[in-house]
Amino acid sequence: MPSKKPVEISQLFGQAGQSQQIHQLKNQIETLEAEIIKLRSNVFSTEEKNVLEQQIEQLTNQLANQGGVHEIAIHLIDPDPAQPRQTFPQSIIQERAESLRRQGQKNPIVVIPQINGRYKLFDGELRWRSSPLAGMTKLKAVFFPKEEIADEVLLFEGQLVSSIHSQKLHDLDLATALIKLIIYKYPNLKEREDEIPKFLNAFINRLVRNKKVQDLALIKDSDFETQKEWLEASDFKEHEEYEIVSVLLELQLNPVSINNNIFPLLKIAEDLKKVIRSEGLESSKVRELNKLSSEQLRIDETEAFVIRTQITQQVVQEKLSLSQTKTLVKRILDKYKDSNGQSKHEKQIDKTIKDIQSINLKDLEQARLSQLRQVLLEKISEIEQLT
Repeated sequence: MPSKKPVEISQLFGQAGQSQQIHQLKNQIETLEAEIIKLRSNVFSTEEKNVLEQQIEQLTNQLANQGGVHEIAIHLIDPDPAQPRQTFPQSIIQERAESLRRQGQKNPIVVIPQINGRYKLFDGELRWRSSPLAGMTKLKAVFFPKEEIADEVLLFEGQLVSSIHSQKLHDLDLATALIKLIIYKYPNLKEREDEIPKFLNAFINRLVRNKKVQDLALIKDSDFETQKEWLEASDFKEHEEYEIVSVLLELQLNPVSINNNIFPLLKIAEDLKKVIRSEGLESSKVRELNKLSSEQLRIDETEAFVIRTQITQQVVQEKLSLSQTKTLVKRILDKYKDSNGQSKHEKQIDKTIKDIQSINLKDLEQARLSQLRQVLLEKISEIEQLT
């Protein structure tokens, strides 16, 4: 029986370069995938494989150059509310809009086609947000490979890895995304979300005490098997610690850095989180501004909020450096420390006056009366010298 010849690729994809619409490409791509499956499962002979591989290579180039990039109306594109990046400062949007006006769209965005005819963003939200300001109505886009989008966890992890490697994420976005990914992978932590940073901190502190914390800087860039061996040999008191650290190492992140610099941002004041989202304020400055709390200022939260808001606006509007921000925050803290110190002293004086007024002189012995009289006369003399 003669061997089966592969389907002629030119017959399947003759019209691929004539349209950029996904519906015209869908059946063609599925047929190609079927041929690839046969190729990988050794259905074809060696000669047939070589022919098909050449045709597939030609087709791949054709789709990339002609049919692989689509023009999608901006109003048909929806952002992904679950994506890791949530911080899009208006200044950055305007900068990108100006770039789009001057240079056009250099690289296509990545979208996931939806069954309702719309498209969900996978990558390129900044370009999507900026394009209307640049007067654009359409964006060039490529479709996310459909075999990649079945698993929600893998999709989110892919977005997170892409954002980490391209350094797009603000530290607050990274902190939020890491918590989400950890819970995705280990649902048992869902009810203990607030404890995730505590578990990590406990493990890091244990490594510090055992003088092994430097191991993490080395192990984070090791291969999977080496990381696995290290994890199995490490001193985890709680299984949750193992789960959290394993996720961070899988992303090649240093748990020490996450513990010291990233997770603490989850506890900053909500008003500062809003400033991060709107202005993209650097996390180092945010940590300084977060010191302007009711506890450190020794005032109620309403008053602390007003002060923190005013100082934050000054930092943003005047574009203060980190050093200048530290100096400003310290000045405010010192001011309220002195003010509260004076207030405390005045309260002590008020209490002393009330105590003196409440003394029942009739109950005092003569010696005590004489002693009290002498002290009061000395203070009266001091008062007269000051007035």
